[in-house]
Formats: sequence, structure tokens, C-alpha cells
Amino acid sequence: MIALSLFPGDTALLLAILVIGASTLLGVASDGLRMGMLLISSLVAWLIAPLIGNWMPSVLLPSNPLWQEVGAGAIPAFLSMLLFLFVGTHFLHKKITLDLKYKWDEYKHNRWDNLNPLLGKICGGLLGIWFFLLIGGITMPLGYLTAKVQSAYPNNDPLVYQLSSRLYRDFSSLGLHRPARLFDPADKDYYLAADIAALSYHNFGTNNLDHVKYFRRRLLGYPGLVDASYNPHIQGLTHIWTTNTFFMGLYNRTNLSQLLSNPQLYAAWKDENLKAQLAHVNLVDFRAFLKKGKSGEYNAALLQQQGRSPILGCWELDPESTFAQFKSTYPKMNDREMKILNNYFVELADQMSLSFSDGFCYLEGRSFPVRALGVKASVERPNINADDFLPSIPPRNFTDFSKLITYGSWEKQTDGTYLTHFKWNKVESNVIIQLFPSRIMVSFESFRGEKYVFRRQKL
Repeated sequence: MIALSLFPGDTALLLAILVIGASTLLGVASDGLRMGMLLISSLVAWLIAPLIGNWMPSVLLPSNPLWQEVGAGAIPAFLSMLLFLFVGTHFLHKKITLDLKYKWDEYKHNRWDNLNPLLGKICGGLLGIWFFLLIGGITMPLGYLTAKVQSAYPNNDPLVYQLSSRLYRDFSSLGLHRPARLFDPADKDYYLAADIAALSYHNFGTNNLDHVKYFRRRLLGYPGLVDASYNPHIQGLTHIWTTNTFFMGLYNRTNLSQLLSNPQLYAAWKDENLKAQLAHVNLVDFRAFLKKGKSGEYNAALLQQQGRSPILGCWELDPESTFAQFKSTYPKMNDREMKILNNYFVELADQMSLSFSDGFCYLEGRSFPVRALGVKASVERPNINADDFLPSIPPRNFTDFSKLITYGSWEKQTDGTYLTHFKWNKVESNVIIQLFPSRIMVSFESFRGEKYVFRRQKL
């Protein structure tokens, strides 16, 4: 890492002196005609480069698909075009010089000989300024991300990552990032995505597992991200477990270059279905949601104005309200049975959620019953007869972390309820969902209509 820093912006100023100075000296050594042709050639090369960037040989393209997506392929295309045009201008310069020599009289030649060196210096200076801002622009996408994502061991990153980060900070401190942005190959969505990536990186790297779980719930609980959240690649990348190399990289704040080369991330980047799901996400609202836990786009009033259901988003199991529903359904429980049932719902509610996108709903948790809790009563008590049912707690086969249990498409019925169909562990059931201001009641028809209550997830 280049740690020496004389003052804020020193690297950018040093780069400006080197690039502009070298171009100006080249203009002094050459002439105005040649430097003007070089300046025009470089502008033409920059305009053409994005059009042919994807046609460059793979050996010249960055190996990481992220940098290809943000237009890094235009850089080798620009350099190739620049070399080609510079060679062409050399021969064109000789031809034009000979034409002028034989077509102009002595007076015009004398005036041109006085003007040509001055034009060389001016065009050389302009070429230097253009190249200086161009360097700032093409390094900005990488520099912005590396400046935001500060790893635990920054010296382990490749030199180009370190230099890009330093240049971005120095350009910004001098206010030069604004003109350099004119030559930035990335669009504004890239920088929103970089902000979201940085927020995720720093929150997953807190070494506080409770905070990590909380942030993961918020990250995957954004209403506009529900379908993408349950994509197998996203589930794999965010799975909290020591064998998940990508998650452990985030948790240990490993270097950006290592994270970007992770095979899991590479596979996710190639998933066209995932790209289509992410393309509809409002990144501005998503970023605000990660910071504050509230969405401006997915509030109930706005959803109703848009003709969309206010059920969208994530709901978590409410153990107290669910217990109240079961207590009403099975009123002959004694105190011991009620205590056991209540404790079961408290344990079941840990990490259990029901999430709704515009077309699908997803049930996630550490476990879920595969039968109705109510069974024919087998105890003998004065208030119990042969036709009564009492809750019977199934085996506590809870996993350490939540997983997708089942999902299905949903549709709104004419009576205002919602209908879906779930299949899991060789059982299936139609599910009727009633929406209330702050709760939803989920009734499983195959489970004797037993009702589970979910509340808005606290994010």
C-alpha cells in the first residue's frame, strides 16, 4: 500500500503534473499539426471503444465479469484503437506536411512556422488534461468501490485496487471527480449497487453474529427483493455457516479482490434469471431501506394507489397471537399443555417468516409441522370426550439456521382473502390468508384449518 501522503489530493496532483507535463513536452518536441491529430484521434478512439469493447479477445478483457459489466472492456479497445490511429496519423502527418510545403507560398510558410510550435504546446496541454481526466474517469468505478469497502488487510489487495482507491479519494478531495465523471464508463446504478455492497460488507463484518443475523434479515426482507432473495445463488451466498466461503469472507472482512473472485459469486453473476429479478429493484429505495429499515416505495398507502396488494413484504410468526388462536381452537387444554404449546410457538417463531412478492410467497424457518398439531385426545379427564382434539407437539427437529421450507404462487380472492398452495416434506395444503392492518392470519386447510398469525417483520 502506498502509505506516504503529503497532503489530501497529492497523488492526483502528481499524476496531473506527470501526464500534463509529459504531453506538453511532447507538444514542444513535436508540432501543432501532429499534436492536433493525436488529440482528435484519441477522442475518436474513446467514442468508438465502447462499441467494440465486447469484441476484444478474451485475453485482453478482465477476468472478473463485474468489470466487464461496467465497461472495462472499453479500456483495451481504446488502447488498441489509439495505437492504430496514432500509427495512421504518423503517415497522414507526413502527407499533409508535403502537401502544405508545395501548395503554400513563402509568406504562409513563415506564418505557419511561427504558429505551429505554439499550437503544439496548446494541443499537448489539452491532450494531457484530457488523458488526466480520462485516467480519473476509468479508474473511478473500481476506486469508488475499493474506497467504500475497507478490508481488514488492505495491503493484500492488488496494486491496481490500492491505486484506484487512492486516486478516487484524492480526485474527490480536490473536487476533480466531477469532471472526471464525464469519462466514467459505469452508470449511476453501479454506484448505488456499490453503496449497497459496502453496507452489506461492513454489516456482515461486525464479528457480532446477532447483528449479522439481524442485517441478513433486513437485507433479504426488502419487499422488492423477495423473489431474488430466494434464488439459490443468493441463499447460498448469504447462508450463515462456517463452510460458506463467501459469507466467511464477509464476516472476516477479507479483501475485495478475493471476494469478487469467489466461484459462488461468479455463478450468481452468470444467472440470467437472477439478473432479471434484480433489474426491477429500486436501488435508491433499497439503499434507504438498508439504512433505516423503512421503504418509501412499499408502504401500504402507495401500494394501494398503484393497485398492488399491501401484503407485499416480509412477515414474521407472532407466537403470542398464534397461541391465542390455538387456545381458542382447543379450549380444553390444561395449564401444562398450554405451557408446552406456548413454548413450542416461541421456539418455532425464531427465524420464521412468510414473504410475499408480486407473484409468489415463501415460507422460511428452522422447521414447520408436517401435520395438524391437534390430534384425537388420548387422555382421560372429566372435561374430555372421545371426539375432542388436543395439541400434540411434533419432534423438535429444528435446524441451527433458517431455510426455505416451501413456496407457492398466490392470488387474491373476491372476498379479499389470499389463496396459495404449499407442498413440503410429502405433505401439501391449500392455505388461506387474511390480511389485517398489522397482522396476517394463515389457515392451513389440510391441518384442520389451524391458524398461524404473522406480524410485520421488525427490520
